[in-house]
Amino acid sequence: MGLILTYKNELGTVTMMGSGSSSLCITAIEGLGLASREYNAAIYSGYDGQDTYSSRAESRSITVSLDAVSKDATKVVRDALCVFGKEGMLYIKNEDVDRRIYCNQVEISDVSRVARGYIAKFVVQFVCDNPFFEDSEDTVVPLYQKTKLLSTPFTLPVMFGDIVIGGKAEVSGAIPTEPVITMHYPEALDSAEGVTLLNETTGKFVKLDYAPKDNDTVTIDIKNRKITSSASGNLINCLTNDSFLGDFVLVRGLNVISLDLGDVSSDFMIECRYNNLYNEAVIV
Repeated sequence: MGLILTYKNELGTVTMMGSGSSSLCITAIEGLGLASREYNAAIYSGYDGQDTYSSRAESRSITVSLDAVSKDATKVVRDALCVFGKEGMLYIKNEDVDRRIYCNQVEISDVSRVARGYIAKFVVQFVCDNPFFEDSEDTVVPLYQKTKLLSTPFTLPVMFGDIVIGGKAEVSGAIPTEPVITMHYPEALDSAEGVTLLNETTGKFVKLDYAPKDNDTVTIDIKNRKITSSASGNLINCLTNDSFLGDFVLVRGLNVISLDLGDVSSDFMIECRYNNLYNEAVIV
């Protein structure tokens, strides 16, 4: 399978291919390598060289040269430009590479005619504020879940159910990732109960003291520094003073997450959703 780029937003989908039959053919692509970095350095009188004390990854620009090839190339170009006119997600698929990146800006060159009505050329530049690529799909790890195993008819001895408490998140990306923790409470509790999530790999934890309502879903969004309830709204004040959202990251390799729960109902559930982050999406 050759290179396939897919750009999606609420206006539609544009598919670009590096080989095979496609109305939008990729002729060149740049910007899939390591993100460029900005460095800050100090220079001291009487000392050779410099002292680099900080750096940051800069935004990424991905430039794609395209040929529109069709019996009606004008329509192909216009349909593509309509979708390219708004920010969206760019998916990159090629053999073992299956990644995505959010594009905050799209810049398009003037379209040049090669064969009137049949072939046209133009260049699209995708500007990504966050330079890191993600997997094309999120990874979900259950942290607390009860599963019924009993079926009818059954013969003793038999297991009536299974309980998942805690979980393991395997991070393959080069960049630490910030997960989203979702907790579902089917029933209200009379008083606040503490829920503590500990990443045993890093030693960092998040603890929340909250009295949930009936059919309440609590979302701890580490990346965006938010804690919200479907029933009560903003819960950031329910975070204990000794825990900080920014500390709870998943590092490269195996992350072992354990739980300390109070009084929860039988259908209570917690899951951890995350996505690997990569410095590149190199295609050779």
